[in-house]
Amino acid sequence: MKLATGITFMALLAGSACTQDPHALKVTEQNKSDFMDALKDSKGLTVEEVGLLTAYQMRRAVGEALNAGSAPPMVGKTIGELIEDQRKFVADQTAKEAEEKRLAAEAKAKADALVAEMRQAISLTVFDKSFRPSRPMDGEYEDLIVIKCAYENKSGKPIRAFRGHVRFTDLFDKEIFTTNLTISDPIEPGAKDTWTGTIRYNQFIHEQTALRNASMADLKVLWLPDNVLFADGTSLGESQ
Repeated sequence: MKLATGITFMALLAGSACTQDPHALKVTEQNKSDFMDALKDSKGLTVEEVGLLTAYQMRRAVGEALNAGSAPPMVGKTIGELIEDQRKFVADQTAKEAEEKRLAAEAKAKADALVAEMRQAISLTVFDKSFRPSRPMDGEYEDLIVIKCAYENKSGKPIRAFRGHVRFTDLFDKEIFTTNLTISDPIEPGAKDTWTGTIRYNQFIHEQTALRNASMADLKVLWLPDNVLFADGTSLGESQ
């Protein structure tokens, strides 16, 4: 948890020099509530040290408010030790955040590489979108958005089935609607095929009305494969 260090208690840096090194002042049960007052006339602390000491106090206050056991100990330590404790805490937090960012970047790179590999195995696009209103007299009771897809097996191996998401965006890449897609029709290497699917239309869902009203010329289609299952039992994607 990052704690603000902007409050520096500049009064600590003002006044005449204290005869005792402020770093050596020890916090006791008697002075733990007002030891900061003893430092008011000291010039022995740098701006950075005052900020660290202030942040330590704030971290301790938050720890006590949330859980008494999580507050860092203070009694028995010197001011110098408190400052070093906070300096180490800041360094540890910085290192932790850097590690989390590194792991997140590695995970994203791995996921992006897998999606790219699946796109190389099976390419897909939407070439037509239309709207089919309900026809109760014919037994069709739901309004439907109909999408027609074209896909090709580029993997060099027979594909048993594949699934993923199709994302529709406007010409500026702003997302309009994303739908799931599963195709279970086997397809041989190098073969091409088409598939027609439907989306149940709800006029009260903004994303669906936006998709219905947009023309294909004003849409961009992004194929986001999740899994490709080959006829030999191997696969690419989430199930691995």
